[in-house]
Amino acid sequence: MISAKRLRAHVEALTALGPRFEDQPGVPGCLRYITDQLSAMGLKVRVERYGTELHQVNLVAEIEGGTSDDAVELCAHWDSVEHTPGADDNASGVAGVLEAARVLRDAELPARTIRFCLFGGEEAHFDGSAAHQAFITAQTEAIVFEMIGYTAAYQRFPEELAGFIQAPERGDFIGLVADEPSQGLLTRFARHIAVPTLPLVLPAFAQEVAMRSDHVPYWEAGRRALLVTDTADYRNPNYHGPGDTADTLDYDFAAGVVEAAVQTIAELAQ
Repeated sequence: MISAKRLRAHVEALTALGPRFEDQPGVPGCLRYITDQLSAMGLKVRVERYGTELHQVNLVAEIEGGTSDDAVELCAHWDSVEHTPGADDNASGVAGVLEAARVLRDAELPARTIRFCLFGGEEAHFDGSAAHQAFITAQTEAIVFEMIGYTAAYQRFPEELAGFIQAPERGDFIGLVADEPSQGLLTRFARHIAVPTLPLVLPAFAQEVAMRSDHVPYWEAGRRALLVTDTADYRNPNYHGPGDTADTLDYDFAAGVVEAAVQTIAELAQ
């Protein structure tokens, strides 16, 4: 079972390190923390470098599948922008991946590999997740956590989606965003989730509004990927600012999101 208390502990530990940006001190501390947490679960952590700088690194761990080279990936970016603790963006996503790994580690051997990906460089045009595409099969699928912990009494939406969706007024849902080839992932995830959701399958003409996170390289490579998000600055006034702190998040809400991801991944990996 996913623990809201554990999610909070991960977010507090990551934000206490300071901004996870380029050469700032929070970066090596963050990479050590993620590595230590996954290693303590008995998972081997692989380093994927995509440049020469310390921060140009992805951390990847796997539960190896029994019969297939294809994988189901659960992803989040560990980096933040400068001058922010980055609690929702995106320590919440990292915490979700770590907590999901803890629960899935004890599952029966899957047919497909289950892979946990912590990407660098999301704030620099998705450099880490783009580089990762060279290491995976064409049939690999991904669920991407991009800010999963903030709820609010209000909600905004991109003007481009006016008339395309019926927009909720309260920010108490999780957004599930897919392109048309990834619709099956969205349908599976929505079946398992208990918190309110806004499922959104974007046709090609509307995709530009969602091209803001690590699902983008998957879509561009023709792979299936689902963006799971609390909608970032359309809800969270602390986005990319010093107010994005651990005490602003709704950890019970985040736990419901992560629980749905665990059940979806377990189903996909069968």
